[in-house]
Amino acid sequence: MEKKYEWSADISAPREYPVEVFTGAVGGYFFSQMGGFSNTGWGGATGTTDIKAELPKRFDMTWLSYVDNKFYTIESELPIEKIKQLFEEGFYSKNGEEVVTEPYNFINIGLAPKGIVVVWVAGAGKQVEVARFQAHETTIDLKLITKDEMYMFKKDYAKDMLLDDFVISKYVGEQLNKYGYPPAEVYESYREKYLWKPKVILPEGCKIISVYMKMCNGEKEDPYDRSIEQKQRAIPFMIEIFWTVGNGKKQQKFISRIKFTKDEKIWEDDFAHGVRENEMPVDFSQTEIRTLFKEHIDKNKSVELVIKIDPNVQLESKKGVDLYLEQEGKQYPIQEKATVIGKLN
Repeated sequence: MEKKYEWSADISAPREYPVEVFTGAVGGYFFSQMGGFSNTGWGGATGTTDIKAELPKRFDMTWLSYVDNKFYTIESELPIEKIKQLFEEGFYSKNGEEVVTEPYNFINIGLAPKGIVVVWVAGAGKQVEVARFQAHETTIDLKLITKDEMYMFKKDYAKDMLLDDFVISKYVGEQLNKYGYPPAEVYESYREKYLWKPKVILPEGCKIISVYMKMCNGEKEDPYDRSIEQKQRAIPFMIEIFWTVGNGKKQQKFISRIKFTKDEKIWEDDFAHGVRENEMPVDFSQTEIRTLFKEHIDKNKSVELVIKIDPNVQLESKKGVDLYLEQEGKQYPIQEKATVIGKLN
């Protein structure tokens, strides 16, 4: 008997490249056109209903990419030994002052344009890539579909769906009009990794609580220790630093949020339009931080993303955070960013 685990599964797709699953399954999880729509953001899905079952060894998925206006299909084995190892080991997290082991309990299937498929394993505050696949275009025999499935095959169905505010919100549409669609191939290049870590600098009397990072390849980290290790990571699109000023009862907690984008107002605009804080900016493929990593950083040598926070500025100021990449004594300032500082208590 195979060991059973508590886990859930879901699909995710970029906000600008929404998809609808025609049929699919990941172990005991089944998807259909009645519940398989996704525009959650790259790597942004969250499971809601756990099952206790063996971990899935295979998955299959057939879906419609609205922007491509094509059906893609894939049936493949999953890297079960790698998934089992993660589920067995879990990951370290911090509960108050106590370091605890948290479980992985979620399998996320990412569907990108041109049939790119990425699989992540996730737990609270942590997500890691375990596999990358390539689906192929397919044509579905209309003789085999039911009356309830026929709507997906109506003329201009995908085009009409892209005009629906639920599928592409007016806010995202405005960003696409301004910056254009990210090239489909970028979801492959987002997987490229560099040997980097963040280095947070605070004035004397301030203390870092934790650092949360979301990378453009869909991985995320919420390190339990403020001394974050140097390792191979994809380029970050968002970083949140939790820190304090003072001691004891006079201690004040703050959060500094950073997104790498050309849009300095993205935090307030995202909030106004109900966008989740951990969603990648539509223009991230064009950002300065990607250019610096790709054109100036040696991926085989250590680099630090230095984050200098000034707690003495007014909270509404955008000048409270300075950033630069530093490798072998050379600094590369990052000007394109949106930052915000807020009190937590």
